[in-house]
Amino acid sequence: MPSSTTFSPIERRDDFIPVIVGGDLGAYAVGREFYEAFGVRSYCIAPAPISAISRSAIFDVVPLRKMDAEHIRETICDLARTAGGKRLFVTSNMDMHVENIARIRDSLPQGVVVLAAPLDAIHAVDTKESFARLAAEHGVRLPKTVNVSLAGDAPIEPWPDAFPVIVKASSSVEYVPARRKGFDKVYLLQSQAEVDDLFRRLREVGFSGTMLMQQPVFGDDTFKRSLTVYIDRRGELVLDTGAQVLLEDHKPDMIGNPVTMVTRDLSAFSRGAVELLRSVGWHGPANFDLKVDERTGELFVFECNPRLGRNSYYVSASAVNPMWLGVKDLLDEEDLPLFTHRETALYSVVPLRLALRYLSGDLASEARSLIRAGRAVNPTKAPFEHDLRRNLTEAAIGLNYYRKFAKYYPRINATGI
Repeated sequence: MPSSTTFSPIERRDDFIPVIVGGDLGAYAVGREFYEAFGVRSYCIAPAPISAISRSAIFDVVPLRKMDAEHIRETICDLARTAGGKRLFVTSNMDMHVENIARIRDSLPQGVVVLAAPLDAIHAVDTKESFARLAAEHGVRLPKTVNVSLAGDAPIEPWPDAFPVIVKASSSVEYVPARRKGFDKVYLLQSQAEVDDLFRRLREVGFSGTMLMQQPVFGDDTFKRSLTVYIDRRGELVLDTGAQVLLEDHKPDMIGNPVTMVTRDLSAFSRGAVELLRSVGWHGPANFDLKVDERTGELFVFECNPRLGRNSYYVSASAVNPMWLGVKDLLDEEDLPLFTHRETALYSVVPLRLALRYLSGDLASEARSLIRAGRAVNPTKAPFEHDLRRNLTEAAIGLNYYRKFAKYYPRINATGI
């Protein structure tokens, strides 16, 4: 696990330049992973990246207001022309931009390497209804789910089971315009009247995609799991590690994003997930959202993300630096062994004191033990980041989490929503 006080790259290199599309926390984590692996600065292509990136010592920001595939392609081509013979290694940690860079891969200059699964493989898993079909074929269990198309104005069949019901979009990319109009990422609805009202309002703003009504899997945040895998260019599994969620963000537009996790070995589940990915010709990283039902102990999968995941830095803390892995696979074309969970670490983007408020029993004891042992990491707190304004902003963001949790999640509940 990277030291909190000293820094030395795994292997210092200057023959390539990372290009990260997107400017959120997940992008910062990837840039940090590149820097810790090879001592290289990354380009960040984004309209307005977070301050952790814009004032970072390890990023050069390339502002781009229109983040569609063609404008991203033009920007990458411009960077390639000025790279001085160095290769570009392009990746993203945001769903829509993973799809964009996969789409433009074949039109980029020779020597540009793209870390993203094939576009047809992404399309096979990126909508929850197609993913459900694949899951059934490979013995991966999903909660009971009903797909609802909001195209047209035909009446919608009612939810056939007991309430409450979880409602969310089938495609996160397709749902982006609705999110921008104030709709939440996930809803926990208590009646058919609430369901009907939500669907009516979505239709009124022009959303015609597919929504999912899903049976809740009961248990608080600590029953959720994250599995991260990487299938290399040969089709071999070279990364298999995971984490138990301890606390999630509960702001309505951020529900489902873990903020505190402890790394775990989830290899008992990964076999079916990996075979699912191989069946669609997957190459590259993928992240699965899982949950254990507290009543039955059964493990359910919610979705597959075609990327490392916003919290990818837990992979560095527990198994291997994932950007070192990607460069060795695609740039150096090395045949790598399988890297699995090797060290338990505590990962948190919120103040540890706040996270501990929501823990009890063995999990609280484990978290405190990891903190005392120096095995707690925050991706935005790095020994090489010295910009005072940046670090003060990060401290303020941390303090603001106290207000957010007091407002949106003052106490633990049975569904974590």
